[in-house]
Amino acid sequence: MKKEDLSKAKIIDKIRQYEKSGEVTTTTFLDPREVFEYQNIYSNVPYYLDGGFENAERKILVIGKDEKDKKDNYIILLKIISREKMSHRDVLGSLLGTGIKRDVVGDIALVDNFAYVYVTKDISKYIIQNLESVGREKVKVEIVKSDEKVEIVDTSKEINTTLSSLRIDSAISACYGLSREVSVELIKNNKVKLNYVEITNVSKSIKENDLISVRGYGRFVILKVVGETRKSRIRVVLKRG
Repeated sequence: MKKEDLSKAKIIDKIRQYEKSGEVTTTTFLDPREVFEYQNIYSNVPYYLDGGFENAERKILVIGKDEKDKKDNYIILLKIISREKMSHRDVLGSLLGTGIKRDVVGDIALVDNFAYVYVTKDISKYIIQNLESVGREKVKVEIVKSDEKVEIVDTSKEINTTLSSLRIDSAISACYGLSREVSVELIKNNKVKLNYVEITNVSKSIKENDLISVRGYGRFVILKVVGETRKSRIRVVLKRG
């Protein structure tokens, strides 16, 4: 079964559990594509989405309760402490190396020598007991207390630029300062995802709020399509993480 079909089946199963028992149930973390594509499935039952903080990308679906009734915490925030700065890739790789699945891990934020990781409540103790290192560095993992102030700084950068057309190859070139030829090769070599879905169509159309990931470079969002310039180019605002 494809990942997309499996995610959809899990959501349907959770809804059926709620309809049968009337008890609140939750999914594991969904990525933004799953949240968007499956909203027609869960929109007919009481629900809310929670990623642990306001602008979270990855969120769990709480079925059987509206956000105004939000009381219980289904997500735990962990702090990974290291002597050296860590990368997102190393943190995620080390977490998965303990044997857990990707869908129990939400967003990861790096602040100095700390990594803040949002995880499902039921897996938090396992991670604390089993995550011993990130990369080559030994680490300590602890639960962030409710009264501890965590200030996560948004390090993304907004880029005002123009595109010849609303095509994915043009956007990649503009965001990373690459030639069109290099962007095309990245797409053809399966290194590009649009809204978490791998694409190979170099002329794929893009629109506002699309998320584009480029392996080896990072990811960015089409924040706004402003309009055409006098030379018939398209003015856009990109947000690069």
